[in-house]
Amino acid sequence: MLSLFSHKNKYIYMTLCIIWYFGDILCWYRSPLPVEKDGLALTFNSMMQHLLHGQFDVDPDTVGKEGFLHNGHVYAYWGVLPAFFRLPLMLLHNGLHIDLTRLSCAIAAIIMFLINCKTLDYISNKFSSDTLWLKNLLLVAISLSGMQICFLCSSLYQEVCLWALVFGMLFVHWALRTCLTEEDIPKALIWMSIASVLALLTRVSMGIGLYAAEGLLILVILWRCRSAPLLSRRWLQYSALAILILIAGLAITAEINIQRWGNPLTFANYSLYLYNADFPDRMIRTQQYGLFNIQRIPLGLIYFFFPLWAFQDSSGHFFFQNTFTRLIDAAELPPSSFFLTDGIFLLLGGIFLLSFIKPKLQTINFKVSALAIMAGLTIPALLMLMAISMNFRYRAEFYPLIMFMGFMGALPASRISTKNKWFKPTCISLVVIGVIASHFTLLLYDVSALGPATRFMKNGVVAYYLNHLGL
Repeated sequence: MLSLFSHKNKYIYMTLCIIWYFGDILCWYRSPLPVEKDGLALTFNSMMQHLLHGQFDVDPDTVGKEGFLHNGHVYAYWGVLPAFFRLPLMLLHNGLHIDLTRLSCAIAAIIMFLINCKTLDYISNKFSSDTLWLKNLLLVAISLSGMQICFLCSSLYQEVCLWALVFGMLFVHWALRTCLTEEDIPKALIWMSIASVLALLTRVSMGIGLYAAEGLLILVILWRCRSAPLLSRRWLQYSALAILILIAGLAITAEINIQRWGNPLTFANYSLYLYNADFPDRMIRTQQYGLFNIQRIPLGLIYFFFPLWAFQDSSGHFFFQNTFTRLIDAAELPPSSFFLTDGIFLLLGGIFLLSFIKPKLQTINFKVSALAIMAGLTIPALLMLMAISMNFRYRAEFYPLIMFMGFMGALPASRISTKNKWFKPTCISLVVIGVIASHFTLLLYDVSALGPATRFMKNGVVAYYLNHLGL
């Protein structure tokens, strides 16, 4: 069987994938706010310019109705880190009028791909010798399906999610190493802290999950220090340094929140949202049910895994329409499911969970560390299941958990692959489905309008897309 992991083949393949990502982002274009002259293209440019003057607001013309009016100034709720990527533009004449969104999205997608390749290299070194096919298959999966393809759409919204995923995947890489190699724990703690801080300064929901995962892991490491005296001093030193980095990130974030909203714990004040004028029902819904509500979890599971919400019954009503309308502001297009785009990693994640049942396969230290990390990474996904709006890009919050469990599950899967005849064809089928579904989803995402989807689909979701695709 041809090995994509041979030195020459792998780098040729990776180069072709990078070209593919650039092509997708450069060719697909969807203006996130077509009613605005420039959309949100220069929001981070304006944010960068204001930050250099010690101000935390933005030019109202660059953010439009996505802004928040507070004390006579307009603020954006996105994290500040993507703004700093515009810093080199200051060296150019009128540089802050240059739209870097597409380039930033492409760079983020490429870095994310390279991190996942590095993780796969690390994991595959622990595979048994007769599972070359699984290495090749997972390389195809991480490069041509899931988050690597579905999000290749140029918009400010997606740029934030892509960079958050970069830091999430960096965290997952080092989280894996803390579970599998004790010698890597000190270095991993530092990298995980850095990834957590960068994620918090980019997209708060992702940052909260990474903070929680590392915080729980540090507690586990401190607990383990009691029975590992030779390692305890070094582990304690690096744990302390990791905690200091996390505290510094919290301090920076708190100061940004104070400057924007006057409260260190407020990340966005939706009572000040300019879009409320167009959707007056949103404030009523927020007051009744809050921004996050446990009652929305069943709707979130339907939205992210079983997209029946986008289809109509025989009477012409959308499935669960009354409940969606009552509890959430918007269910956005396109309809999709992790079962279609990421089936291989869900299967491997399930195998990983089953491996916990067999006591001889995993040590207690391994299990406790892995459970601590998974508990933290579950938080962003749970928040999205309870969120007042359900948008396609919110799938980003699920991926650190899915990828961590999937990569971890590849290890026991490599051992069972030779014993079960069904396993290999099942994996191949899931990857093929994932590649096709991910590219099809990207196509739909590119032509989908933002906002509550049901108002666009009077004649049904199929008719909506056929019309937009000119078919």
